[in-house]
Amino acid sequence: MEANWKPLENRLGRERSVGFMYMGRVNSINRYKHGITRTYLNLDDEGICYIATGSKCYRCADFEFELKKLEGTLQGLHATLQTPYDDVFVARKREALRQQGISLLSVQN
Repeated sequence: MEANWKPLENRLGRERSVGFMYMGRVNSINRYKHGITRTYLNLDDEGICYIATGSKCYRCADFEFELKKLEGTLQGLHATLQTPYDDVFVARKREALRQQGISLLSVQN
């Protein structure tokens, strides 16, 4: 499946979409997972927001409310929508966890 970034970029702009991964499409809804918060923004092709209510079930949601929740979580993690979820971020996160005595197991192909 080819990623459809248009709905997300239309709502946020390209520079505020850098932390998202395209997770696919369910019931005509594009699922965007934020790499840092691990939460989703679900948008149809017109940019209407939805939240998951069960297995493959969604209901309309207020985009601004969902965005504020995401931004609040990012703020608590010292990040913003402009923070890319990339190798630099992952390395910084791993080091912060290591300093707290938390080790992570990594599986690589």
